Amino acid sequence: MEKNQAVSLCQRYISENGKVVPEHESKGILQKYGVSTPVGAFVQTAEEAVRAAERLGYPVVLKAVSSKMLHKTELGGVFLNIVSAAEVKATVEQILAGFRNRNEELQGILVEEMVRSGAEFIVGIQDDPNFGPVIMLGSGGVLIDILDDVTFRMLPVDREEVRDMVEELKGKLFLKGYRGKSALNEEAFIEAVVNIGRLGIDAAGFYESMDFNPLVVTSEGAIAVDAKIVLPQNREICGISVAQPNTRNLDKFFAPQTVALIGASTTPDKIGYVVADSLINHDYAGKVYPITKGGREIFGLKSYENLSDLPEKIDLAVVVVGLPLVPDILKQCRDLQIPAVLIISGGGKELGGSTADLEKEIHRKAIEYGIRVIGPNCIGCFNAENRFDAFFQTHERMVRPGMGNIAFTTQSGTYGCSFLEEFEDVGVSKMISYGNRVDVDEADMITYLAQDPTTRALAAYVEGIGDGRKFIGAAREAILSSKKPIVLYKSGRTKRSALAAQSHTGAYGGTYGIYQGAFKQAGILAVDSYEELAAAAKALSLQNPAAGTGISMISNGAGPMVNAIDLFEKYGLEMAKPLPATIQKMEDHFPPFYICKNPVDVTGSATSDDYRFAMECLLEDPNVHVIMNWFVFQDTPLDEAIVPILDKINSVSEKPILCGAIGGPYTEKMSKAIEAVGVPVFRTAHTWIAAANALVGWGKVLRRNAPVAQSTK
Repeated sequence: MEKNQAVSLCQRYISENGKVVPEHESKGILQKYGVSTPVGAFVQTAEEAVRAAERLGYPVVLKAVSSKMLHKTELGGVFLNIVSAAEVKATVEQILAGFRNRNEELQGILVEEMVRSGAEFIVGIQDDPNFGPVIMLGSGGVLIDILDDVTFRMLPVDREEVRDMVEELKGKLFLKGYRGKSALNEEAFIEAVVNIGRLGIDAAGFYESMDFNPLVVTSEGAIAVDAKIVLPQNREICGISVAQPNTRNLDKFFAPQTVALIGASTTPDKIGYVVADSLINHDYAGKVYPITKGGREIFGLKSYENLSDLPEKIDLAVVVVGLPLVPDILKQCRDLQIPAVLIISGGGKELGGSTADLEKEIHRKAIEYGIRVIGPNCIGCFNAENRFDAFFQTHERMVRPGMGNIAFTTQSGTYGCSFLEEFEDVGVSKMISYGNRVDVDEADMITYLAQDPTTRALAAYVEGIGDGRKFIGAAREAILSSKKPIVLYKSGRTKRSALAAQSHTGAYGGTYGIYQGAFKQAGILAVDSYEELAAAAKALSLQNPAAGTGISMISNGAGPMVNAIDLFEKYGLEMAKPLPATIQKMEDHFPPFYICKNPVDVTGSATSDDYRFAMECLLEDPNVHVIMNWFVFQDTPLDEAIVPILDKINSVSEKPILCGAIGGPYTEKMSKAIEAVGVPVFRTAHTWIAAANALVGWGKVLRRNAPVAQSTK
């Protein structure tokens, strides 16, 4: 019932070319959703205003009401603390005169009781281009502009999600009570936010944004003092996407039995030559059919003039010719029942203009013909298991790692190259560079990789997300069903101001904050740099999730530990408090100049056996959840026996172990040896801590979604 009324109200004022739903009617809808608003009356004349004020009791608030007015305050349409009949009458006359002078439409005056003081918050709803209906919660009144204290979630939200939002705000201190002030009614506040979220879902597609600023929270409850529902103005409303991930034929991009390379070349500096080399000369066992003009041999293989000349059915067509030729190639693929096309060629929407229309045509044809397309403008796909490799980077210039258990999807070919080389020793399962994603998108790939038995963890670099709601749904399902972590770095975080003139929510919407909130809902582990992405991915691919937040450190050099501890506040990490018995055990064993608390400083005199003893003590301590070793391999007493020690401890430990070391050739040699036994090593305190943060975060996600997390070593 409420849904129908909310939609009808918006439709009515849209049909009348209104900019907003009038405030008194917006508040009437809020009340039906169980959200309290000030007691008031909608009037037309000064005399009616006086009678309403007398009934309500002074002081009162007077507000101009118009469906054509976006900003009441700026237009002199809001008057607070009116204390007498004479002041009411004079104020109404002032409002009426102002609207007459500006030749603006005025529907009437809203007379309301003054709300007693309390903590002010803002609740906003926005129809976001990527995620559809999203909700914003922040410190309200003027504090939203001063503190930029806001957090977002994708709608719908439940009470626990709103509770998490509250905990992220600086303004939560107002709710908890401070400097002798009593706590406010947080439960009523959370209930109001949940109900406003229901309104946002029910009216989806019929508004641009909503502002409830301030929502005043007192010890008794929560009251929406102001309400604005902004209607669509010359832009398409996104509403709620119902698109679902599509994994049909994605296996053809990683395990094709037959491949056609359209644009193969015999010229070494051509992309078609390098891709042919990657496919033909480097351990991929499938059949490759070069397509090129002139019928020249490519690396000893017969080439063909056209797809129709090939002697057998093709699983995958790899395209490196000009993009304008692709629509016709797709027609040929349809006729020949080729189910998948990898378009490496650039020259699409990244150039703007008519090339964007060309991509739209490719998208239409892919959908119409039922052909899966990755690209264009990408570097290709790689499968470490069967060595399928469609990259146009030569093997002399770019490493292809061995088999591992981390998959990487990337919108940037540059980061794709970097990631592969970063994981030379650790290995990967699959890598997908998807470029401009005319068909296969992030959600499709995540769903596919979540089902991939060779993939344990997923890493992703994105610049933008095509269908955010589809993506978040796919990520959440992948995490819940497969128990595989997703670590993601999103760039392009600049605040967008296109809607700033409309509402506070519009001004803050479109920022990275919306992505952050949606990632948290799905359980995605978001990071702030490529370096953190690589570090987190390495840790997640090799180590168990942390069963808690207690971190303990051991080192024969204190500097990096001090540097790392400085980063704890940024990441919200905690130093473990070892049991007194643990500390006593180490103090009884070690020389008196070793520091046996947390961090454990075994000094430059430490041997491999000293590290062993300290690790074994910490493994037995229930307060310790992550063990972090920093090695100064330049110190002579620390010998190579540390490698088998770590191998043995890692093989039996449920607790994650992370190591750090920095230095020259000997340090690099030792680091590689340690990683070869499954323990990651990091070169900076920053990446060492980022890795720990990922394991702690993944543990929290698992504990929230399931009581017991299985060991995945």
